[in-house]
Amino acid sequence: MKMDFRPLFFAFLVLGAFSCTRPAMTSSSATEQSGYSASGQTGLDLTRNREEKNKAGNENILVGTTGREAYENAPYSTWFHPTYQRYQPNQKIMEELQPLLENVTVKAYTGSWCLDSQRDLPRFYKVLDFARFPHAKFNVISLREDKSSLTGEEKRDSITAVPTFILLRDGKEVGRIVESAYPTIEMNMLTILKGAAK
Repeated sequence: MKMDFRPLFFAFLVLGAFSCTRPAMTSSSATEQSGYSASGQTGLDLTRNREEKNKAGNENILVGTTGREAYENAPYSTWFHPTYQRYQPNQKIMEELQPLLENVTVKAYTGSWCLDSQRDLPRFYKVLDFARFPHAKFNVISLREDKSSLTGEEKRDSITAVPTFILLRDGKEVGRIVESAYPTIEMNMLTILKGAAK
């Protein structure tokens, strides 16, 4: 009797595509700019964006506090720009969301090596740009593959998965989006902030 390994292979392929333990794939091809330049907008400088080698030692990953300009440059721009360009926030939801962002700050834990982070971080930036949310109120902390940071703050915030977006109003957590936003980032944010306003 001959065994058919195709279903097993397909299952591993699907699991691997959604796992945040897999290193990011990079490309040397040119990508479109996001249409929004962080330079002059965020006040962050390149010395803040630290890189380390990944576990395998074959590529750099971002670690620590990370400014948007890191994603505007290769190799991270190869996934940031195309995803940012493609994502179109729902205008009706954005109209409801924008006034609820008063006194809100966002802390994001991401992994530049993580496919979920590569999908959702550019989308999150697009939502914030549509809402004209001040980038000074959005703090991104890049984690290593073992989900550790330079300072250990991920332990204080009980981070177990990336990406994790923590929404705070007046310094107090009102909710978080963990690993995947469903149905959309802006809808998740609206649901969290509407619930917090009650």
